[in-house]
Amino acid sequence: MRIILNVCFLLVTVFTAQAQQGEVSGRVFNEQQEPIANVSIYLLTAKVGALIKTEVTDEHGRYVIKNVSPGEFVVQASSVGYETSKSSLLKVASQSVTVDDIILKPESQAIDAVTVEGQVPLVQQRDGKLILNVENSTLAAGNNALEVVRRAPGVSVDKDENLQLMGQQGVNVTIDGRQTYMSGEQLSTFLKSMNGDQIKSVEVSTIRSAKEDAEGTVGTINIVLKKNRLEGFNGSFLASGAHGKHARGNSSLNLSYKKNNTTVFGTYGFTRNKRQFDLGLERKIPSEEVGDRVFDQDASLVETNKTHNYRIGIEQKTSERNTMLLQFSGDNDRESSVNASLTNIGPELGLVDSVLRTVTNSRTPFNRYSVNFNNELQLDTLGGKLIFDFDWTAFRNDADIDYDYKTYLPDGNLSYAPEKWRTGMPVDIDIYVGKIDFIKKLGKGKLESGLKYSRVKSDNNLAFERFVDNTWEDFEGRQNHFIYTEEIAAGYLDYNRSFGATDIKLGVRAEYTFSDAHSVTNGVTNKRDYLDFFPSASISHAVNENNIISLSYARKISRPNYRYLNPMPYYIDKFTFMLGNPYLRPQYTDGFTLNYTLYKMFNITLGTDITNDAMVESMGQDDIKGESWVTRENLARTVTSYLNINAPFRIGKIWTMNNNLTTIYMHFNGPIAGEYADLGSVFFQGRSTNNFKLTKALSAELAVDYNSPFLYNIYKIHARWGTDIGINYNFKDERNSLKLAATDIFRTQQNNVSTDFGQFNSMIRQYNDNQTVRLTYTYKFGNLKQQIRKRDSESEEASRAR
Repeated sequence: MRIILNVCFLLVTVFTAQAQQGEVSGRVFNEQQEPIANVSIYLLTAKVGALIKTEVTDEHGRYVIKNVSPGEFVVQASSVGYETSKSSLLKVASQSVTVDDIILKPESQAIDAVTVEGQVPLVQQRDGKLILNVENSTLAAGNNALEVVRRAPGVSVDKDENLQLMGQQGVNVTIDGRQTYMSGEQLSTFLKSMNGDQIKSVEVSTIRSAKEDAEGTVGTINIVLKKNRLEGFNGSFLASGAHGKHARGNSSLNLSYKKNNTTVFGTYGFTRNKRQFDLGLERKIPSEEVGDRVFDQDASLVETNKTHNYRIGIEQKTSERNTMLLQFSGDNDRESSVNASLTNIGPELGLVDSVLRTVTNSRTPFNRYSVNFNNELQLDTLGGKLIFDFDWTAFRNDADIDYDYKTYLPDGNLSYAPEKWRTGMPVDIDIYVGKIDFIKKLGKGKLESGLKYSRVKSDNNLAFERFVDNTWEDFEGRQNHFIYTEEIAAGYLDYNRSFGATDIKLGVRAEYTFSDAHSVTNGVTNKRDYLDFFPSASISHAVNENNIISLSYARKISRPNYRYLNPMPYYIDKFTFMLGNPYLRPQYTDGFTLNYTLYKMFNITLGTDITNDAMVESMGQDDIKGESWVTRENLARTVTSYLNINAPFRIGKIWTMNNNLTTIYMHFNGPIAGEYADLGSVFFQGRSTNNFKLTKALSAELAVDYNSPFLYNIYKIHARWGTDIGINYNFKDERNSLKLAATDIFRTQQNNVSTDFGQFNSMIRQYNDNQTVRLTYTYKFGNLKQQIRKRDSESEEASRAR
């Protein structure tokens, strides 16, 4: 309650404070009074040295830092080959401040890197986003992208390894700001096939502007890939090996070459993962006609992935104002798995009438190819831009699954002849996206506008056969050919203006959607077209340099993907399948976010998302056949409120920590699974990441996370927690490093789920082989030192890595 009262008090301050923003400018010279270009300029708070803004000097050694809130600061100048230097104390009010000339002295010897005192922390807040910087993380090294992303503030995964934000599904996931256009299962597969060492940072935002796609219930997770800006030839090599229940490992090679206005880059990674998933499932199906039955299943799934991922591109600066980028990327994943399970079937737990032994063999190749072209034209020196972007992405996937069922009597004899099924499921998905963005200063503010068109086509053709009389024949009623096409045309307007220390942004986005869900097997077509408007607004006020508060609103949409609409069953085993709902409608969310930042370090976010026609997971079962299925339905309404606190601390000289605490209340209201649900639950998520700088070369990392039990729709998610530790050693040459990490060291990251709602009663226990030990080696090579000829004939490094 105290936090809420303080936030309300600060909201009043937004409209009463008269603070104005100022401007800081200056010049940087060497000892010969010659201007130095490309010097990194850091504006730091005077008291705690927090990094506020950065700039770079031009060819005349000048820099200008705009929109500086009132307060006391220092300016730090840093350039490779020179000693770092700071200005005297600056007091910034509403006027412009000119800093005394900064003179940089040359380093006595060449160095490979410059350490900046205002060093980027593990988690930082910028432009309403919480940013997890994982580039040098010990625990992230050697992991896949899904393992890296799930460590971001407020991010978690559900029992099926689908990403959640603030406890909610329907997250909009982008890579370098571009949509992935994948469903939860596809996205999870893609991120698991992606090498996490390609990631620079993960940006988490619960606010939305009109420029961004309206898709996504709660917010956006943006994965930022690494980019090398050093002149000349540079590269790095990584090799990582791990062991859980089985051995796994990966390696990657990153190369870049920059000469004048041309940059060529490429990455390649190979991963081989072998993991074991242990599952326990108890289901009770009541039936007046055949009597109650209990299914008690234990399963062990061993999954092997061999993945190649690659990216190659060229960036060309064709003029002082125009830059073009062309890149191609791809992933080829060959997944095979063997799932062996034993199911005891009887009238009650412990009393067995029959035993079902199942062996499922699957081969699931996952292939993705993507081409991106981007052209950015600087229209003026005031930030005007014209940006054109085109993307083509293709998924060419196939899956072959063999099912082998044997049913035994309690005495061990076969109840009837063994059953054999097999399926082939090719899935082809093509995605075309084109957009143009225009940014221009208008009056005292900035106008952003743009147009976008996207087309997605998914062709899913499932063949299903069974073995009868030594011959494979079609399994009647289980073939499934489904084609889904979706086209979206969008346009937006965003206007941002500053009134002193207050920023106001207003926007509206319009999206026209046409979808065609065609069940070729059933001869049924379900077409829809609709026009929606998505307004957004935000106001941000800097009370002073240490207190910033913002309030935002945005309307959002989540559209059902093709699998949720496909009316034909997709069998997981003999008694369990997924069933689409062709009448599933999009859901609409009104999201409100209040954010408070203290000392540019501590961040508090209070939010509420109100969703109508919410798409939620539901269940069904046949009490005669004993079959259960999972489907999606439109629940009347869900309301989710959350409080997220991100708090970094420094303890002594060697210990820094980042703590992220999230409290969430979810309420579901409406008819589901044949019953009426009016369910609410409060739960808590917490993660503490600790870094220890033991020596210049040796550091350690410790992470602890906890998720309390909670009720999600008709499912009770049980509590889980985990502990990860790691150490990192950088060799003296600063090119070689070793990282040793152990994850889930107490084997407590178990995903246990139960259901006791209406006629549904089940318990699921699963463990996904998270307990591992991993050793990672990294080597940097190439022209890491940039040489220039100084007039005093000394050879110094002149470029910097950003």
